[in-house]
Amino acid sequence: MSSSTNFLNNILLNYPLQTPVPNITNSPTSSSDETRNKRKISNRESARRSRMRKQKHLEDVKSQVTRYKMVNHQLMERLRLVNHNGQIVQQENQWLLLELVMLQQKLNHLHILMAEPELDHTLLPSAWPCNNNVTTVFSDQNQLPLVTL
Repeated sequence: MSSSTNFLNNILLNYPLQTPVPNITNSPTSSSDETRNKRKISNRESARRSRMRKQKHLEDVKSQVTRYKMVNHQLMERLRLVNHNGQIVQQENQWLLLELVMLQQKLNHLHILMAEPELDHTLLPSAWPCNNNVTTVFSDQNQLPLVTL
């Protein structure tokens, strides 16, 4: 052997390779493992974002339910007040209708009394209780009442 060949063999034996030679069969599986790991990471991140959206949606719905309950309570209170006032108005309306019937009867009675000429109108009691103390002032000429007080 030549000295140069010995020199090269000595180098190869004493200084082994620092980096392993890649195996051709490992290359496709390494790539698919890397793709699978990236997909797992992406899916985890997507699931985390989905959970956050779901949590936000749940909080929004709870807040909306709280607002609707408050508005519903206010509307129920207003409805109770309107119903109460409606009952008061109905009672007042019934009282006014009764008063109307009574006043119409008094007016009809007065029309009947006024239509009879033979009655002395100065002696008729007033339709209003406060006017029953009647004072009539007559003129001197034909004894017709001038003023009724």
